[in-house]
Amino acid sequence: MMNRFYFLQIIVLLTAIGCSEQNSKQKSNTLNHSWLDSIIKKSDSSYTRPYKRTDFVTSVFYINKDDSTILQIMKDSADSIRQIIIAKNDIRTFFAQYYANGNLQADLPVDEYGQHHGKAVFYYDDGNLQSSGIFNHGLKTGEWKVYDKKGKITATDTYDKNGQLIPQQHP
Repeated sequence: MMNRFYFLQIIVLLTAIGCSEQNSKQKSNTLNHSWLDSIIKKSDSSYTRPYKRTDFVTSVFYINKDDSTILQIMKDSADSIRQIIIAKNDIRTFFAQYYANGNLQADLPVDEYGQHHGKAVFYYDDGNLQSSGIFNHGLKTGEWKVYDKKGKITATDTYDKNGQLIPQQHP
């Protein structure tokens, strides 16, 4: 039987994937604080530690012992949430990156092993589409489209099944 927390994660992930289907003229999702607060409230304990990257200053961990879930929130020097990772039994089940303004930077679904898998979408800080393509168990695969800030395709890259960029043939 699926517990409520896991069910909530699936709903949020499906919503995020659905929102990634938007066209490049629409704004991307912003961080849903009520969803995040509901997960934090279910935590048994938490702790904060400094983070050693220039884009993240602190990392806050919220632990739910009942379902072996850890929520990790990385914040920048202005205390803005920049990345959220949810892991269950040491396997990443949710991953999202945000700009300092709260807009979604990357929608990267994960597989049962915590690797990026499925349709991935990256956004500019204003919410416009930056690039999109498919991850296959952590590797870019197939066609990836890159857009300028106005929504025009500027490049189409193709990756083989091993995640290697296939050089474009010029006539």
